[in-house]
Amino acid sequence: MAYKTRELHPEFGIEIEGVDLSAPLSTSQFARIRALYDAHSVVAIPGQDLTPAAQVSFLKRFGKPKISQRKEFHLEGRPEIGKVGNVKKPDGTPAAFLDRAGDLWHTDTSSDSHIDAVTMLYCVQTPSEGGDTLFCSMHAALESLPKAARERIRALGVVHSFNKHNDALLAKNPGSAKPLSAEDRAKWPDRIHKVVQEHPVTGREHYFVSPTLVKTFDGMDEPQSAALAKELMEHATQPDRVYRHVWRVGDLVFWDNRAAMHSATPARSYDCVGGGERLMHRAYAYTNLPL
Repeated sequence: MAYKTRELHPEFGIEIEGVDLSAPLSTSQFARIRALYDAHSVVAIPGQDLTPAAQVSFLKRFGKPKISQRKEFHLEGRPEIGKVGNVKKPDGTPAAFLDRAGDLWHTDTSSDSHIDAVTMLYCVQTPSEGGDTLFCSMHAALESLPKAARERIRALGVVHSFNKHNDALLAKNPGSAKPLSAEDRAKWPDRIHKVVQEHPVTGREHYFVSPTLVKTFDGMDEPQSAALAKELMEHATQPDRVYRHVWRVGDLVFWDNRAAMHSATPARSYDCVGGGERLMHRAYAYTNLPL
């Protein structure tokens, strides 16, 4: 079956129609999707009817699944999938992770040693309003920086901290998830990455800065580092550089964490009061790592 594609944003992103991911793809079918993913960084495939097994099967075509830190929100029998949204258990406690504040630009692998990774969100339920996800291109961000700013960051390293990010997130969202144990915190030590990087497949340069996880840049203290992270985020996320995905049930959206940043949007009216329930099945895989 022929695929139809549609541009999501002038700088990045592609929608693919004519794909049924409920059944295994042939080698050539997956190769075309993978090429579109590498070229466009963000891929949307609407109209899917995915079982958890089918989602995990597709995920594994990219590489080794990453198991999320928030174990209480793993899908039963499928630890590769975490639940994200505002759904509740019968006793009123969260059945999925919800960032009520939203608006936290980040990548999902800046606290990992292996940063080549895909994130997938599959829409199971969506509210009548709100719950959109924002994306921006880190290739376009670097290419549009003034030359002096590009040279300023080219030789820098950056320290990212998952625990810093997670502590701040839970402080803003009390009761949304269990604090990590000391053992789990130790699994996610601070990571040092080059700021300016070359994409391993396309060779195109981008900058890799996840603002909510930044502790320090080389030669800078924490306030200076926070200021630079904010500057780079604001440049990358100017309104005309952002794609807003408005979810429909059955959408599968996946993206390259090297090449794109993303952000939730504030919950507000859809926090189980008036706007309706939201549930996403989220999964990650380290691309190019064997199972």
